[in-house]
Amino acid sequence: MVFIIAEIGINHNGSMPLAHELIRQAAIAGADAAKFQAYSVDALFGPNGEDPNPEIHAGVKDLEFNYDQFKQCKKWCDEEGIMFMCSVFDEERLQWIESLAVGRHKIASRVSKLNPDLAHRIAKTGVPCYMSLGFNSVRIEDDIKGDGRYFTPYENIRYLYCVSEYPTEFENLELPKTFKHETNRGYYGFSDHTLGIEASLVAVARGAKVIEKHFTLNKAAEGFDHVCSIDPAELSDLVKYSKLMSKVIGG
Repeated sequence: MVFIIAEIGINHNGSMPLAHELIRQAAIAGADAAKFQAYSVDALFGPNGEDPNPEIHAGVKDLEFNYDQFKQCKKWCDEEGIMFMCSVFDEERLQWIESLAVGRHKIASRVSKLNPDLAHRIAKTGVPCYMSLGFNSVRIEDDIKGDGRYFTPYENIRYLYCVSEYPTEFENLELPKTFKHETNRGYYGFSDHTLGIEASLVAVARGAKVIEKHFTLNKAAEGFDHVCSIDPAELSDLVKYSKLMSKVIGG
């Protein structure tokens, strides 16, 4: 069956009540996991906003969650019967999330490209990991190079096809013709930043076993990721149709 990740990310807008409702709605829609992002803006971009885009630095500073907030989100996920997941962007936050006994890790494209030491550290936890490769500009279907960059020694790694463009235009997709299940040397799933659910369903039809989509309650809400997110009705449709298609194609 297809594993559906509702990427809440920073769409909680810094609000714990909103985070709780996003978890609740993701569970109601039937998603398998609700995923957050654990980061320090200062660690990523520098305390004075040295990142080339200071607007992003300022915009996401107020959206950082602390350890207690992630612990509460994990508790809410457990209560709602949905898996808690998180992308971590530094060693301290990896320790936070590890202490919560998560069942799966996500290695973001940015980490796999710009912080390979952290990516290796996440992989070495032994927990099943999904890694997006959008920042790496990998556009191959059957053979991810075994040169150390793409973590082929780790049997717990599964790769997600991804284009790091928000939102991703359909003409910029080069979806794999088939997704690989038996090895960590090909694409296993799709981290989808297109609008709507159509591209995700094409990936499922081609054998994708994981679909990750940004999730919001309101696409018009203020914030960076709401515009490329799906709402509860779309998430419900994605779950319903992808799992039905998986049954039809024998997955």
